[in-house]
Amino acid sequence: MKPTAISAKMKLAGGLLSFVIVFIIGLTVMMNQMSKKDSYIINIAGKQRMLSQKMSKEVIFIVHRHSNDFRELNSAVSLFENSLNDLLYGNDTKGIYAPQNEKIKTKLEEVMGYWNPFKEEITQLKNGIEKVRPDTEVLTGRIEKLLILSDSIVQHMVKANLSNVHIDLSGRQRMLSQRMGLYISRYLRTASGQDLLVYNDAKALYDKTLKNFLEDPAVKNAPEVYDIVKETYTYWEDYTLYLDRLVSMEGEINKHLAYIYEKNVQLLNAMDDAVWLYTDHSEHKNDMFLKFQYIALIIGLVIILYAFVMTKEIIEHLENFVQKAKELAHGDISAMTSQPVILADSSEDELKEASSHISQFVHKVNGAMKDSEDALKKAENAIAQLQQIAEEVEDAIEDMGIDENEKKQFGKNVNATEDIAIQSTENLMHVTKMLQKLKKNLNVMVENSSDQYEEIKQ
Repeated sequence: MKPTAISAKMKLAGGLLSFVIVFIIGLTVMMNQMSKKDSYIINIAGKQRMLSQKMSKEVIFIVHRHSNDFRELNSAVSLFENSLNDLLYGNDTKGIYAPQNEKIKTKLEEVMGYWNPFKEEITQLKNGIEKVRPDTEVLTGRIEKLLILSDSIVQHMVKANLSNVHIDLSGRQRMLSQRMGLYISRYLRTASGQDLLVYNDAKALYDKTLKNFLEDPAVKNAPEVYDIVKETYTYWEDYTLYLDRLVSMEGEINKHLAYIYEKNVQLLNAMDDAVWLYTDHSEHKNDMFLKFQYIALIIGLVIILYAFVMTKEIIEHLENFVQKAKELAHGDISAMTSQPVILADSSEDELKEASSHISQFVHKVNGAMKDSEDALKKAENAIAQLQQIAEEVEDAIEDMGIDENEKKQFGKNVNATEDIAIQSTENLMHVTKMLQKLKKNLNVMVENSSDQYEEIKQ
């Protein structure tokens, strides 16, 4: 329904425009807040890519530098896991919301699927390093001890005047002990399969030669030589178990390292895809907010246009009302009784009401003036009749011969009656003049109102 009152039209236009302005402001504030959160979340998701690389770098550094300092690695693991949980499940305290679409949620679940075994491999690798490090630290001392025992066999064989073959073989044992130490150390640093192969060949040859010494009759016939060979073999058995355990643990570490190296790329790619999904979602949301803003601006322009048209219509109705008032001011007010101030049906309620009140007021003024004029005419007739009666009474008294004192008294009474009638007539005339003055003031008031309206319009 179209409002017909000026106040209603103004309230409608102002209310709609205010609503649109408040809506745009609220939408802008909300968009800014959401953009801040989106930027924060995208930053966290992007940081996850860096953390995946940092964990791999720290693992390689620890393995190849033989370091037990896991502080940086533990920090990266903890931060990656906490951030991933926040992204997947949300964290109100940090202002991180859960995934807002199924694509992001699915991708984060995929990242979590890569992360759980990845984290387990890192844990197993750290455990392996913590186990192997004590053995690695004593490796040099044990290699040196094997060298001393091997050298002692050579010296005892020389003292026992064993053959040059025995001395040559025992001298080769010293070289093999160092060769094993060299390549096992390199293998522990580089995890090179070639180094492990050379180590195994040297180990097999050393073991075979030492066992041959134990079965050699010449060695058995030299008690001092045989005793040192037996002592060396006893140490060799323990040393072999030590090296096998070292190689086994290092092999497990290398398996964990290979897994981390391989799956790190998958973890990185999955996290990178999640970052792009967050970015795409944020851009889509910003586009949607911008569309809402454009729609709100268009609605605001429509409301402004509506207010302009409505104001123009109100001005036209006011001009019509002022024109009617001018006609009232310059015309005969008595004629307005039969032709009241009537505006078009499309005029506003306030103008219609004002014109109705003016018409009623004019009608009452005209009625009062008419009654006053009628009363004045009747008073004049009454005075004329009283004068005629007084003259007739005076004539009658003359004919009757009444005493002079009574004539005077009667004359005074007649004069008093005439004075009352004349005074009443004067009062009626005064009232008529006041009504005419009221009419003039009304006309001046209407003219002033019209002039003020014209000035406001200009």
